[in-house]
Amino acid sequence: MTTQGDSRSISDGPSETPGHVRNGTRGGSRRLFVWGGVLVALAAGGWVVASPHPGDWLPGLGPSSQDKVTVVGSPPPTSATDPNPFTVEGYFPSSRPIELNNYKGRRSSGGRQGNDCAETLRDPAKNVLKDTGCQGYLTVSISRQDTKVLTSVTVLRFADDAAAAKAAGLIQGQGGLLTFVLPDSTIASPSAAAAAKSDSAPRVEAVRHYVTVTTSRYADGHPPNVPVDQDLDEASRAASYTAGTAFVWS
Repeated sequence: MTTQGDSRSISDGPSETPGHVRNGTRGGSRRLFVWGGVLVALAAGGWVVASPHPGDWLPGLGPSSQDKVTVVGSPPPTSATDPNPFTVEGYFPSSRPIELNNYKGRRSSGGRQGNDCAETLRDPAKNVLKDTGCQGYLTVSISRQDTKVLTSVTVLRFADDAAAAKAAGLIQGQGGLLTFVLPDSTIASPSAAAAAKSDSAPRVEAVRHYVTVTTSRYADGHPPNVPVDQDLDEASRAASYTAGTAFVWS
């Protein structure tokens, strides 16, 4: 390797012994300058690779869309010290398609977010999340490419992995527990009975210190096929996988 204007190469071998080091020479200062530049470049490159924003198409370039998000109550806190702010657009960019196997869909609304996790429940009076330490939530609506299947994804944030796993256990198997958010960011009928007739069984996953809850239904409201509805199951699997992937690196 040579520096511009200097035909002397920089050796890749071991350093000279202290008795042979020549301080203050022109060649020595250039060598220090070149290696210093390389170390700075490597350090900068390592930061970019190690700290991508999960909602960016390219690390550090910011979110890929500016869709409006419905904030209920107080918005989740963000700051310059938080490289991964807990926001709908940050983790689920509307411009990024959702594709898994044969399923193709896209986030269809700005979504909802807030600090009070009770806002995600169909019946806030029966707050099973009250003592779980839930710190905030995001809810997005995803539409299949043909718009015939709708999926609602709710993400709950906790202080640590253990709290998330415990909350997932409380939610698991309770169909109709959480609200279903529609493509226009409004909430579907709050009736758990109505949800039981139209929604697929929720997929509940603990991912690090988050819990993702995913449910699908037909846009025209007709009930799922039994015992397994292939279309709704495929939609929920794709959305659940996408949601979990978004939080693996958080």
